Amino acid sequence: MRGAFLGCFLFAMANEGFAHRVDEYLQATRIAVATHRIDFTFDLTPGVAVAGQVIELTDQDRDGRLSGEEESAYARRFLQDLNISLDGKAVTLSVTTISFPTVREMQSGTGVIRIRATSVIGSLGAGRHALRLTNRHLPAISAYLVNALRSLDPVVEIGKQTRDDLQQNYRLEFRVRPAGP
Repeated sequence: MRGAFLGCFLFAMANEGFAHRVDEYLQATRIAVATHRIDFTFDLTPGVAVAGQVIELTDQDRDGRLSGEEESAYARRFLQDLNISLDGKAVTLSVTTISFPTVREMQSGTGVIRIRATSVIGSLGAGRHALRLTNRHLPAISAYLVNALRSLDPVVEIGKQTRDDLQQNYRLEFRVRPAGP
């Protein structure tokens, strides 16, 4: 009996490490670089203790539901809190898709806001490039993660990724190989 109890206790403790933190707004960013565009996916997950703050910013009419207009306004506000540059020049993002959980899902800590955005950058020349991202969205309650994806564009080689301790400031170095004959 004691062995079964100990096993259950250890299992419960091990699973705590995989649970979402209840007191943070997890902002996970994935970046996909190609020679003509850069795509961003932002997965924003408010923990139970901070969901009310995110809902308050989103549900402007306080009706307990999120309209398409409220969701779009929140996505625009989120993107305004980002500073992105490529080779020292500002990058402008356009939202491509938005998906929001219900207010109830956010309150339970299981709802993920997903914002996908892209920047059409023209044709990147061969050589080394650097992308910088600074995320200033709700820093008092947020935890940040940033990662570049392996490029599907065969001439783009992802290089060094540098992050500050909070991952609020991120730099991606990558190279574009000359196109072959």
